[in-house]
Amino acid sequence: MMTKTLRMTTQMTVDMKTDNLIAQLAGGLEPVKRMSHPGVRMLGWIALALPVSLFLGAMLEDQNILFALERIQDPSLLTELIAIFATALTAGYAALCCAQPGRSTKAWMLPVFPFIAWLYLIGENCLSLYEQIGPDQFSFAPIWACFPAIATTGFAPALVMVILLRRGVLGQPTISAALAALAAAALGAVGLRLYHEPDATVMLLMWELIATITLMALTSLVFGYIYRRG
Repeated sequence: MMTKTLRMTTQMTVDMKTDNLIAQLAGGLEPVKRMSHPGVRMLGWIALALPVSLFLGAMLEDQNILFALERIQDPSLLTELIAIFATALTAGYAALCCAQPGRSTKAWMLPVFPFIAWLYLIGENCLSLYEQIGPDQFSFAPIWACFPAIATTGFAPALVMVILLRRGVLGQPTISAALAALAAAALGAVGLRLYHEPDATVMLLMWELIATITLMALTSLVFGYIYRRG
């Protein structure tokens, strides 16, 4: 009888200590803040990064807002800007979805259509330019002087996107990195396309697109490798 009572007393003491320990641990924890919806975070990304990209585009091309307002009167340019901006929006949203648990794993498909539209418009413009100037003057040679401008206008969107992705959980690091690179490059292209002189825009955009695809591939490979190593 005494042994049974002793066991019960010991068990009650252990249970009380366990309960006290749990209470102490729980009391010191800060409440978990729920991550905002990817759409809200994407809008925040646009609000922060787009003005910087537009400003840098104007500075690099030595233009002003009046030039941009004149440029968007062109229906062809406006269509291209819509396709590029839609690519940035959908790729940015998809990248943030991939970094947030519980979101659809099929979000990566969102930027496919606007990206194809962007590709189509560039191809159409290249063909039009080829027909205008002829094969003798048409060249696919890289415009190396434009690469610093491409990198500069895409830097702010990329930086803000990296900060947002670091707050999430990357279940698909390679896809997230590729989508983030596409989103940043597309948002940077908005400023560059808006303020660039019309004459060289087609070839500039073609090489910008090549740079974007290269950046996507390298970023996804490096980011995936680092994430797996970590």
